[in-house]
Amino acid sequence: PLTPMCTPALAQRLRQPADLAGQTLLRSYRLQEWESWFATLDQSAPLARGAMFDSSLTLAEAAAQGAGVALLPARMFQHQLQQGRLVRPFEQEVDTGAYWLTHLRSRAPSAALKTFRQWLLAQLQ
Repeated sequence: PLTPMCTPALAQRLRQPADLAGQTLLRSYRLQEWESWFATLDQSAPLARGAMFDSSLTLAEAAAQGAGVALLPARMFQHQLQQGRLVRPFEQEVDTGAYWLTHLRSRAPSAALKTFRQWLLAQLQ
């Protein structure tokens, strides 16, 4: 599940989710994430402004550097939360529910990849 994260200083200015309208909402390549998060609150999402990222790691680092508020998986960034580099101004989460396992078509899948794929599929059933 994704939840908003930002610097502690920025979080002090955020009393309620509507306060996000005046902030830079950092975006991933999944354009609907902010809309989905606001929908869990029965609110319309403000126009997302700011950079778009294709990596959760760079998105988290931008948020930790004060570039804006990012929607991130809290479990993935526990270390940054524990260090205080990032905080969760709101507890609300949204489950986007989609992940992909990819590999290059130009290479045959390795034995390790095949084993992992089989294990992953078994876990999902």
